Amino acid sequence: MEFDVFLSHNSIDKPVVRELKTLLVANGLRPWLDEDELQPGIPWQQLLEAGVKTSKSVIVLVGKDGLGPWEDEEMQAALVLAVRDKRPCIPVLLPGASMQPELPMFLGNRTWVDLRAGFGDEGLAKLIWGITGKKPQRIERESSRRLSDAMIAPTRLHHGADHLFGREDELAALDQIWNDPTKKVLTIVAFGGVGKTSLVIEWMGRQAAKNWEGFERVFDWSFFSQGTREQGGPSAEGFIAEALRFFGDEAMGQSAASAWDKGARLAQLVAQRRTLLVLDGLEPLQHPPGPLAGEVKDPALATLLKGLARSNSGLCIVTTRERVTDLAPFGDSTAPEWQLHHLSNPAGVELLKTLGVRGTATEFQRLVEKVKGHALTLNLLGRYLAKAHGGDIRKSDQVKFEKADAATQGGYAFKTIGAYETWLNEGEKDGARQLAVLRLLGLFDRPADVGCMAALRSKPAIAGLTEPLVGLDEDDWNLAISSLEECGLVSRGQLETPNSKLETALDAHPLIREYFAKQLREKKPEAWRGAHRRLYEHLCATTSDKKPNPTLEDLQPLYQAVAHGCQAGLQQNACVGVFHDRLMRGSEEYTIRKLGAFGSDLAAVACFFETVWIRISPALTEITQGWLLNQAAFYLRGLGRLTEALEPMRAGLPIYLKQKHWGFASRLASNLSELKLTLGEVAGAVGDAEQSVSYADRSGDAFIRGVTRTSHADALHQAGDRIEAEARFREAEALQAERRYKYPLLFSLAGFQYCDLLLREAERTAWQQIQESGVRRQELELVNACRAVSKRTTQTLGWLTNQFADTSLLDIALDHLTLSRAALYAAILEQSEIRNLQSEIETAVTGLRRASQQQFLPLGLLTRAWLRSLIGATKGPEEARSDVDEAWEIAERGPMKLFMADIHLYRARLFHGVKPYPWTSPREDLVAARKLIEQCGYWRRKEELEDAEAAAKNW
Repeated sequence: MEFDVFLSHNSIDKPVVRELKTLLVANGLRPWLDEDELQPGIPWQQLLEAGVKTSKSVIVLVGKDGLGPWEDEEMQAALVLAVRDKRPCIPVLLPGASMQPELPMFLGNRTWVDLRAGFGDEGLAKLIWGITGKKPQRIERESSRRLSDAMIAPTRLHHGADHLFGREDELAALDQIWNDPTKKVLTIVAFGGVGKTSLVIEWMGRQAAKNWEGFERVFDWSFFSQGTREQGGPSAEGFIAEALRFFGDEAMGQSAASAWDKGARLAQLVAQRRTLLVLDGLEPLQHPPGPLAGEVKDPALATLLKGLARSNSGLCIVTTRERVTDLAPFGDSTAPEWQLHHLSNPAGVELLKTLGVRGTATEFQRLVEKVKGHALTLNLLGRYLAKAHGGDIRKSDQVKFEKADAATQGGYAFKTIGAYETWLNEGEKDGARQLAVLRLLGLFDRPADVGCMAALRSKPAIAGLTEPLVGLDEDDWNLAISSLEECGLVSRGQLETPNSKLETALDAHPLIREYFAKQLREKKPEAWRGAHRRLYEHLCATTSDKKPNPTLEDLQPLYQAVAHGCQAGLQQNACVGVFHDRLMRGSEEYTIRKLGAFGSDLAAVACFFETVWIRISPALTEITQGWLLNQAAFYLRGLGRLTEALEPMRAGLPIYLKQKHWGFASRLASNLSELKLTLGEVAGAVGDAEQSVSYADRSGDAFIRGVTRTSHADALHQAGDRIEAEARFREAEALQAERRYKYPLLFSLAGFQYCDLLLREAERTAWQQIQESGVRRQELELVNACRAVSKRTTQTLGWLTNQFADTSLLDIALDHLTLSRAALYAAILEQSEIRNLQSEIETAVTGLRRASQQQFLPLGLLTRAWLRSLIGATKGPEEARSDVDEAWEIAERGPMKLFMADIHLYRARLFHGVKPYPWTSPREDLVAARKLIEQCGYWRRKEELEDAEAAAKNW
């Protein structure tokens, strides 16, 4: 793509530069703006050079900070490139600029464009003339994206009220927050049925009535239609893939890139323009009440929200029943939270009257107070009184609220829905039909499409459920649906199918679905299972998985089939026949290796649990139970949910031991050791690793015997027992050489762990030199050790890339990380040039991100931070701090306590001279590091900590 002009600026000038870009676009120009073109993994210098090469001209912006970014080495290098290629370079004084600074010598005498008085026609004409060489006839001041070009996605929001009362203040506040550039994310929190979605739908409707004036893009998504938290929670992967497609990067959405990368990319795309993004009903993707209450479980979604809280040109609105704790750090600045309260008495009374309820003022007031102004309850109750009792408010006593709990999500609403159920039961055939429809909707955790409803209505009837609907003609069917729509119990909408066709779908408010699901499950269990079996068989038969590379969207019906199969009591069939054979494609592991669908697979696995991650369905064979427990732990670990991963790992081990599957047992014990090590339970990790070696020896499998010894060695290393650890590594390497004589060196994760030990002394001594502690011992020997590690790793990397067909992204990334570390330590010890090391560490970090294995990424980020802090370019320290902050965010979320200790050490050693210190204080970081090291038994860092404490006396 070719651009007309290159723009880059300091953050302080962002508002005026974005306004300038809007005006340039309105006048037919295509500007390249740095913040819109940032891409994960592409170095800043490379990005700038690409921007200059693809732009016909360059604007040198001078703002409140003078030349600002143009004083940076990277920017000046890009400017030299523009001058060399004879591209016009135009210096511009922005509003807020105090003076005309001296330009770099190589620019010579350039004609300034003075816009300090604002973007008037004369100044803009002069600027456009300089860019294009042509004087514009007139200046166009319309929005850069005209209404006809505005991207408005079809809405996915449902359950909006026909009439919205008592929310004028909130609607006005939404207008205000949309027009406030400092507000980037808004969270609206309230119980179900209070009216969060109705409020947002009403506000969006008012914007649509004004032709979306001021909006460039609008995209919404309802997570109410994506599963329930009780089933283990949905995945945000469908939303992420669809949103990336809408915002212009479909390839990323369908790639195997990590969830974090997808979330970061989507945040970047959304923030580029004045976008309204609405995420409705987020609570299925949040942790329930407990230690992690409110935290977003899906890493892509969490990354998106935090990214938008930091930088967003528009507004993201989130509705949820729970606080979003991930946004708490931004609550007082860019991401406010609203608690949406129940309707006031006057608003509740007005709503009831509009629905046709009749009574005295006192009766109205008492009824609204009785349900505490709960919007959904009032809506349903008003319609019920109008339909069943001619609007007589005195008949409301037939709805028993006495035991309804106002502190629960469904309390009063469930009582009102129950009154409808009783009324419909008395309604002969019409009532029976409508009641059957509502019960069918209780089978779904999303809108019910035409095909699924047709399957349920087909012969033979499902006993106790579909008799009133079998053989029903379309006129009578539509009459039943229309009657339910009039009562506000169901809605009809459009559902997009995987082949991009729109179909009519039936939906209901989540509280209504929950009510009828509970009634059917508890009172008619045979009908419940029979209906889910019907849906399972329909989805399995009508979904094709024969495409060579199906997308995540293509596979959604099979994920739904797994959920219905488990509810039908077909767990074994659903696990083997659908999840393993059709979704994972057996050992190919298609959904993970090709789509990176950790979240979707985890949601599917959750369906097989009776108590999530603890008790698995006894309907499964023991060997299948063990496999599913291991899969659950694998997915949870890959998503950074480490504490949750402990339970299924622990639960799976006794199953394998009981059956004397020593190979499986040894692998699981080894995985448990690695997980405990990441969590900071070093002693427990050593114990589990010892057990894994014992089980492996019983199995007689030479490969497993080697793998478990490396896990044991790594745990011993982190515990500070270097001698025993090295002995175990050598033992494992000897076993490998015996088994695979062509590949006598440990490689993959085992090779990385061994090299970590071999680099230990070089790493410590490099830190001593950085801290100027005066220690200069065995430097030549340590440099040679680094070179030996580099030679070993270069050889194993060659095997992985050239000779092994099943090499994982993680294996390659870890080898690049080892090469980066060895080269960095050697360069520090030799005091040689380090700039040429940047490419290797960038490859390592990018690879770790793509591998979606968060338990290794912090080490890559910390290594890169160390290198960046030493390079000393203008952006070096800033980028280093950014790496350390990202590493901390990942480690704290885990929690990965060993990395947390490392980060405290890194912060103190790298940034103690920075004023103001970006965190608490260097000495407090060292105190926190010591506390964690002692608490975890992380004695591998003991000497480094003592070195830093000694050096701190001179800070």
